[in-house]
Amino acid sequence: IKIREMLNRVLKLSDYRKKEGMFASRKGRFRKGIGLGIYLHGCGFTGKGEEIIQGTATVRKLAEDRAEILVSNVEMGQGAQTTLRKIVATTLELPIENIDYPNPDTDRVPDSGPTVASRTVIIVGHLLESAAKELKARWDENEVLSVSKSYRHPSYIQWDQDKLQGDAYPAYSWGVVAVEVEVDTLTYETAIKGVWAVHDVGVAIDEDIIRGQIEGGILQGLGYASIEVMDTENGAYRQRSFTDYIIPTAVDAPKIESELVDNPYEYGPFGAKCAGELPIAGAAPAYAAAVGHALGIPVHEIPAKPETLIKRVEK
Repeated sequence: IKIREMLNRVLKLSDYRKKEGMFASRKGRFRKGIGLGIYLHGCGFTGKGEEIIQGTATVRKLAEDRAEILVSNVEMGQGAQTTLRKIVATTLELPIENIDYPNPDTDRVPDSGPTVASRTVIIVGHLLESAAKELKARWDENEVLSVSKSYRHPSYIQWDQDKLQGDAYPAYSWGVVAVEVEVDTLTYETAIKGVWAVHDVGVAIDEDIIRGQIEGGILQGLGYASIEVMDTENGAYRQRSFTDYIIPTAVDAPKIESELVDNPYEYGPFGAKCAGELPIAGAAPAYAAAVGHALGIPVHEIPAKPETLIKRVEK
């Protein structure tokens, strides 16, 4: 775990210690604050989940210079099409454009498990890497050839299903984020002035995709902490669509400086772990800490709306 290295890099990127002292004076109408979030997220299903699913992935040789990925995992904007094809292409030493990854048809693909739980790269990607390695070794056997691999827990993972104790996840990814805000003490509106983050996702298969995941996740976390409200009235949710459930858009996105640390995981494809859900975990507590720092009060409730902050200050 490279938490200390990641923390030091975020402190330096954000100039955290200097700002922490400067902002503590809390003078004037507009007051700044800075906060930290240190977090982790498990990769794959918990406990024996992955062993129960026993996901299977197949790589199929179509021609001398072409192969196909057969899995049930779907592309939903997270970059699976590029990432999984890149894993197989690199392993087979073929151009990525020579790797087919058709939309899954359950009549012809194996059950590699659902596209959830930050598992697509670390679990399915590793199965594809293993299948591609074997396929490469057997490449000259036939014109058309398929190799399938099914998941088994690495031997180091120990889990007691009766006591619910042991290694809860196959692996963990980690993050550190700093958020700087400015609070208008007349209206209690809050502006985000900067975000700095460092993440350990093992080894990034495609850095552009990972940075996109990180920026999107952080923006979601900031929306969760600042403006997203979900409440009920007479037993029903008041926010029933995106018309009245407000989320941040690209216009609201602050500048995000993001870095990665390499920390290869032995049982991930090329050392990769997971990045899908991780980035959202730290932004909300870092935002709340920053707002609390600006106002000199603890902020334990989100979303930290102006009306919520006014009541908190008055107490």
